[in-house]
Amino acid sequence: MSTIPEAQTEAVIKEKAKSLFFQKGFLNATTQEIADEAGVNRALIHYYFRSRDQLMDTLLEEAVNEKREKARAVLSSALPFREKISLYIDIVVEYGLKYPFLENFIITETARNPEKVKVLCQTKIKSSDLIRKDLEEEIAKGRLLPITAEHFVINLISLCNYPLLAKTVLQNMHGMSDTAYRKFLQDRKEIIYHAIFHEPLPRITRKEEHPHHPKPAKQ
Repeated sequence: MSTIPEAQTEAVIKEKAKSLFFQKGFLNATTQEIADEAGVNRALIHYYFRSRDQLMDTLLEEAVNEKREKARAVLSSALPFREKISLYIDIVVEYGLKYPFLENFIITETARNPEKVKVLCQTKIKSSDLIRKDLEEEIAKGRLLPITAEHFVINLISLCNYPLLAKTVLQNMHGMSDTAYRKFLQDRKEIIYHAIFHEPLPRITRKEEHPHHPKPAKQ
């Protein structure tokens, strides 16, 4: 029997389900597994959310909207263009560290049910529209190679999201622990920023400074 106060039950179920889906990567977690994680009776999940699928849809929309609103607040601000992009990269990477399986979850669910794409993409203002004016000014001043806002945004999203989607592959390919992978993502912030603006990195980090690269053996 649940010992959670009734007023908190719905919130606890959502938080525990988020943990299972987005943090632990149990994309196929059952209603019973969610109930066990939340410490509630399975009937309560049906009471608050009607079904597992409706709970998933709710969590997915909330997570996507939360991330989108944070990004939109930065991109629509009066900050200098490059500072906006730097902060946007921070938001995406930090959100990826918080919910490492969210992007995989989005891909899986939208492939299974293409109609969800329409729901998740419902927004009056696109990221490309928010940066278009600033981007065109950067190009006009010769600070950036000519590129459309759409291509710029796709490049940015791809550079940020691929390491999140390929987490398991990258960790196995490079022998990274979870700690090393988190550091790898933090290092990516600077690399993505300089790549998107076609700038050389200010310094080249030696392989031995990374915990997932073994130091060369002494001869």
